[in-house]
Amino acid sequence: MNLYQRIYFISILVCAIVFLAISFYAFLSKNPINFWAGEKISASQVTDVKKYNQANGKMWIIYGICWLIAAIIGLFNIRISAIVVVVFCVGVVILILVNKKIRKQYFKI
Repeated sequence: MNLYQRIYFISILVCAIVFLAISFYAFLSKNPINFWAGEKISASQVTDVKKYNQANGKMWIIYGICWLIAAIIGLFNIRISAIVVVVFCVGVVILILVNKKIRKQYFKI
């Protein structure tokens, strides 16, 4: 493995770890977690805080595992992994849509 592959692998791995850390925080949090920066969600806004956080945690763990897979692919073929990473970056739109669905399900009207 050359230097570029190592740097690439570590960079993508750090991203995966951040997303997985967010998922673990969501699973362990007693208060509703926020999706958007600066947003504050109170427990009174959510019908079931535990289930809301679990749904968010599942979303983030799936996204983190995808990035972990991209890092592992990068060990063997950095070009294919780069394509996968670009697709995952576009996948942020999917995160937003999933978050909207979670909000619709667990937020009080």
